[in-house]
Amino acid sequence: MYFKEIIGKDTIAEQLTNGVDRGRIPHAQIFLSKEGNGALATALAYAAYIMCENKTDGDSCGTCQPCKLTHKWIHPDVHFSFPVVRQGDKKRESTTSDDFLVKWRAMLEQNPFMSKNDWFDAINEHNSAPNINAKECNDIMHKLNMKAYQSDKKILIMWLPEYLGNEGNRLLKLIEEPTDNTFIILISENQDLILQTILSRCQLVKIPPFTSKDIVRYLHEKSNIQSDKALQIANLADGNLNLAIAISNNQAVDYSHLIISWLRVAYMNNPIEINQWIREIESLDKEEQKSFLEYGLHFFSQFNFRALTKTEKVNLTANEIEVANNMAKVIDVEKSAIICSIINDLLENIGRNINLKIALFADTLQIGKAIRPQA
Repeated sequence: MYFKEIIGKDTIAEQLTNGVDRGRIPHAQIFLSKEGNGALATALAYAAYIMCENKTDGDSCGTCQPCKLTHKWIHPDVHFSFPVVRQGDKKRESTTSDDFLVKWRAMLEQNPFMSKNDWFDAINEHNSAPNINAKECNDIMHKLNMKAYQSDKKILIMWLPEYLGNEGNRLLKLIEEPTDNTFIILISENQDLILQTILSRCQLVKIPPFTSKDIVRYLHEKSNIQSDKALQIANLADGNLNLAIAISNNQAVDYSHLIISWLRVAYMNNPIEINQWIREIESLDKEEQKSFLEYGLHFFSQFNFRALTKTEKVNLTANEIEVANNMAKVIDVEKSAIICSIINDLLENIGRNINLKIALFADTLQIGKAIRPQA
C-alpha cells in the first residue's frame, strides 16, 4: 500500500513520514478513525514506508526487497492481528490471526478500506462472536520478543484492538517497554472500548473522514464513475469510502429516479402502478435495497435542511436540487419528515424476516396519504 493510493490524506502522510525520516517513530500508536476513513490503509502504507530501503518523495519505493514483501503483506517482520472466530475443527481458544492470513491478504487485495462487517462476513462460518483471544496475545509477545528475520525493525499492526477486551492486559508490558526497533500500531474505531491502561501508553493519531471531493476523485479514477453520479454517491457515503465503494458497485441503479417514481405512484394511489413499482424494488438485491432507502433518508434530510435554512449549501447534485425544487411544490417539511420516518422504519426492518412486498405496499399508501392534499 502506498500513501499516494489514499486520496486526501496528505497531511497525515506527511506527519507520519516526517517522524520516520527524523528517526522519531513512537513505539506504540493508536490510529483512531470511524469506519471507512482509511485508518487501516494508512497503517499499511506507514508500515511499508518504515521498512522501505529507498524512500522516494514521501512514499515507499515499491521496488526494494522489503517493499516487495510489505506490499504483498508477507514481510516476516510485519505482523498482523485482528478479530477472528473459530476455524474448522480447531477450538476457539486455539484459533488466531495466523489461521486467517490467506483470507486476510485476499481481503486487503480486494479492498484495503474494508469494514469490520466485510471481514466478519468473510470469516464467520460458525456465526460466532469475533475477538482477539489469550493465545493471540501470547503469540504476539513471542513474535515481538524474538529477533527480527530480515529487517532491523519489527512492526505489529493490530486492527480493532477493542476486540481484545480484558485480554489486553497481557500486552501492557510489551506496549510500555517494547524491544528495540519494535513498533506497535493499533487501529481503532472506538477508543471507549479499549482498556484505559492501553490508551495511556499509546500516542493517538486521529484519521479524519474522506471529504466528498476525495471520494468523487477516487470513484472517478478507480471506477470511471462520472462526476454527477460520483458526487451523489459521495454525499450519501458521508466520508465513508468503503460505503461509497459498496454503493458504486450498484451504480447502475438510479436511486433518485426510484424516489421520484415512488412518490408519484404513492400520490396517484393506483394499486396496479404501486405493485409495478414494488416489483422494480424486489428485483434489487438486499444491499441495493438498503442503499436505495439510505439514499432516500439522505435526500429528504438534505431537502428539509435546505427548506428550513434557505441555503443552497447542501449535499445534493444539480439534478437532485432540480428534483427538490419541483418536489417543494407539493411536499413541505412536515410531510418530508413523515416520509423520513417511514423510510427509517423500513430500513430498520429490511434486515429482518419481513415480507417486503406487503411492507412496501403499506408504506406507499401511508406516503400517499401524507402528501395528497387533505379534503
